[in-house]
Amino acid sequence: MEPIRHQLVVPCTPVEAFDAWVEDIGQWWHPDYTPDPAGFRGAGIEARVGGRVYLVDATLGEVEWGRVLAIARGALVVHSSTLGQDPAHPSRVSVQFVPLDEGGTRIEFAHEGWDESNAQFRHKFTDWPLILARYAQFVGP
Repeated sequence: MEPIRHQLVVPCTPVEAFDAWVEDIGQWWHPDYTPDPAGFRGAGIEARVGGRVYLVDATLGEVEWGRVLAIARGALVVHSSTLGQDPAHPSRVSVQFVPLDEGGTRIEFAHEGWDESNAQFRHKFTDWPLILARYAQFVGP
C-alpha cells in the first residue's frame, strides 16, 4: 500500500525543526490523537535507535507507541508506530528535514509500512495534515 505522504515548510533550520519534533513532541502533539485526550500529559521520543516513542497518560502512565528505527539530528527520524493500531503489526513514520536554499526547512513526512496485516487501520490517519499544522504553528514565527 502507498505511504501517506505530506510536505510542509517551516521557518527554522533543520536542526531546530528536528529538535522541535523530537524533544518537544509533548508540547505540540494534539491530545485528541491519544487514547484518552483528557488524560494526556505529554509525549516523548528517546533520541537513539531503539529509543521509545511514547505518550504520558494521567491514568496509564507512559504508554509506548513505537521504537526509533533511525535517527540523525537535523536530518531524519524514523520510528515504528502502534498508536491506534494492533501492536503486533506496526506501521512506520518517517520524517526528513531538508534545508532550503532560501532558508527554512522542508519536512518530508511519510506514514508507511502498510500491508495486509495493518491495512484496516490506515483509514484512521487522515488527520495528519491537522497534526502537522499544529507542529508548524509550534515552530513558526
